[in-house]
Amino acid sequence: MLLKTGMSVCLTARHFQLTSMMRLMTTAAATSSKANLAKLRRKTGFSFVNCRKALEKFSNDVDQAEVWLREQAQKEGWSKATKLQGRVTAQGLIGVMCQTNSAIMVEVNCETDFVARNAKFQNLVSHVASAALFSKKGQHEDQNILKLPLSAEDLKSSVGDDGKTMEDLAALTIGQAGENMSIRRGLYLEAPQEFFIGSYVHSALQKSKEENQSKCTMGKYAALVVFKKLGETTTNFRPEVLGRRLSQHVVGMNPLRIGVYSPPDPEDLKSQEMAQPPQSDQSESDPSDEHASVPSSTETETDEMVNQEYLLDPSLTVGELLLQENVEVVDFARFECGESTGDS
Repeated sequence: MLLKTGMSVCLTARHFQLTSMMRLMTTAAATSSKANLAKLRRKTGFSFVNCRKALEKFSNDVDQAEVWLREQAQKEGWSKATKLQGRVTAQGLIGVMCQTNSAIMVEVNCETDFVARNAKFQNLVSHVASAALFSKKGQHEDQNILKLPLSAEDLKSSVGDDGKTMEDLAALTIGQAGENMSIRRGLYLEAPQEFFIGSYVHSALQKSKEENQSKCTMGKYAALVVFKKLGETTTNFRPEVLGRRLSQHVVGMNPLRIGVYSPPDPEDLKSQEMAQPPQSDQSESDPSDEHASVPSSTETETDEMVNQEYLLDPSLTVGELLLQENVEVVDFARFECGESTGDS
């Protein structure tokens, strides 16, 4: 009887040990599974359900689960991209990247402004700009300025660091956002070392950590300006500041060409001042007078950059600013999101 009781106690203790070990193993597995699930979600950005399904499929192997998830997302993206292909993409962003003496400007479109502010769409714009810049950079050996328009096909065939084309990345992003997107156009600029390239993006969006690393600036309007020194400049000459301000002028005033600066003749200015009638007291004037003098557009506006009033200081023309800085603008480009182009 005592022997049976002892054996029963031993068996009970053994069962308790096995049960405890199983519980510990189950707890450890659950903890590991949760950690892998969190890790997979951080790496891919996919949903909790899809990440758990992938981990279960590959016995909690994060690497295999990630590859499978991305393959499935790419298939789903292409499927959605095909279905949404005909939908209008009137919104979007301009992306600009500059590196030493080269720069890229791209336009990527989507259906709504809401998606344009989405991090996944902005990631697409950044990758398109980066892939295009590095695919063209350093290939131009001429000493002249290279101004190369890039078509949608040029941009879509560009390859990113992961080996995927931008067309594949666009399809993947369409699948994630559920909205049609289109890579529309681009412009690549490269200049010799003695030139400077300035850039400006109007109402630039706040960047995420990834976008800060890529150095891509995005907004609805953007411009690039190429300029060079004509000799000795002022002691406080800062090409990056001047380039940004000239580009800002291009965005705001939308010149069509550089033009030739024609400084006003002092005699003409004096004649104009003498010909002007004396201004009456403001209190006696009628602001609703239909015959009140209004400057004509031909007198106040021009499509030549150097003869326009400088946007940031209307007391100067751009030509006068360039004379002060002793520099010359040799080329510029301006993108407006959604604007009509000759071939669109």
